[in-house]
Amino acid sequence: MNEEKLNIDDLNLFGDQEETYEVVSMVDDDGCETDFFVIDGIDVGKQRYLLLVKTEDFDMDEPEAFIFKEIVSGEDECTYEAVEDEAEYNKVLLLLQDEDSEYEMKF
Repeated sequence: MNEEKLNIDDLNLFGDQEETYEVVSMVDDDGCETDFFVIDGIDVGKQRYLLLVKTEDFDMDEPEAFIFKEIVSGEDECTYEAVEDEAEYNKVLLLLQDEDSEYEMKF
C-alpha cells in the first residue's frame, strides 16, 4: 500500500469549472433584499468579517466589495452589518490583503 499523502489542492476535482461562492441575502433598513457572493472571510480575535460582492456586479471588471461584520444575536443566530468605522474597515482590509488570496483589491 502506498503511504504517500494525497494533496487535495493538486487534484482538479472540478475540471475547468469556475470557482463557486456561497450566496447570502442581506435586507437593508428599508426592507430591500440584495444577494451577495461571499468572496472571503477572516476572524480577527473573536470578531468575524466577510468580504462580499453583489451577485449582480460580480462579472464586472472591478466590482465593488463590501466588508460586513458578524453580530451574534443569539445562541445559534447571527446577523451581519456593514463596517462603517474607517479605522476598523482599513484594518480588516489590510488583513484580507495579507492572506494568500486569488483576488486583487484596489482602493
